[in-house]
Amino acid sequence: MQNINQSSLPIFNLIALLEDAKRGYLNASEKIKDEVLKLLLERFGYQRGRYSNELRQLVARLGATSPIDQYTLSLLHRTWMDLRRSFKFGKKEQVISACIKAEETALRNYSIAIEQIQGNDEVRIILQQQVNGIKTVLNTIKEYTGKMYN
Repeated sequence: MQNINQSSLPIFNLIALLEDAKRGYLNASEKIKDEVLKLLLERFGYQRGRYSNELRQLVARLGATSPIDQYTLSLLHRTWMDLRRSFKFGKKEQVISACIKAEETALRNYSIAIEQIQGNDEVRIILQQQVNGIKTVLNTIKEYTGKMYN
């Protein structure tokens, strides 16, 4: 198993992103009135929790430790706070729009992470599998809304 270069490891930022997403989705699932959307959001929240745990286990197994970049955390926090404000009022269109924005942000962060990780195919494969899951969530959200967000 190859070691991870700690100075270039963006996985910790992804863990923070996933934890924020988990909290955001679970919070939204409690506020939204649409029962189908409520179940979807809950499922997406639990998925993000699984992804976070998977990355935590991976970095622990590889022996990497690093603080999470505060600038990145503030950007992630802002994205999910915007999402939380949308959820506060429980308006379906606002929630859906915020979810789409958050998922697109997550995909950009994953793309950056995958580009930055050199020489560790195991990590890249796991990240790509998670990207596929996030793309599925984004497509599910878009399909649920129909033509409104296509």
